[in-house]
Amino acid sequence: LVDGDGNGVLPNETSNIAAERGVISTTMSRAVLQAPVYFLPPVVMSTLPPLRNAIARNPMLSVPITTYLVLVCFGIGLPASVAIFPQMGEIKVDEAEEKYQNLLDKNGKPHSVLYYNKGL
Repeated sequence: LVDGDGNGVLPNETSNIAAERGVISTTMSRAVLQAPVYFLPPVVMSTLPPLRNAIARNPMLSVPITTYLVLVCFGIGLPASVAIFPQMGEIKVDEAEEKYQNLLDKNGKPHSVLYYNKGL
C-alpha cells in the first residue's frame, strides 16, 4: 500500500485485503471487456440490412465480417473496461489490516485512505 504521494507506508509488507480487491476488480474488468464482443457482432449482423443481405447472397462473407466486428468490439470494450476499473485502487485505512490503521503521514497526521496497484 502507498500513500497519496506514492510512498510505501510499510515497505516489504502487503495487504491481503487490497490484494483481494485488486483480483476482484481485475476479474470484473475482464468480464466487462467481453460483453461487447459477445453481444454486438450478432446484433449488428442481424439488424443492418446491407450486412444481412450481403451474407445472404454470399455466406462466406460471414467469417471476415464477424472477425472485423469482433476486433472493433474489442477496440471499443478495452478502453471502456480500463476506464471503469482504474489501475490504482483506494482503500480506507479502517478497512485495511490492523497494521495499517495507526500509521502517520509525513505531517504526523493519520492516513485516512491508502492506495494499491490492482495489476493488469
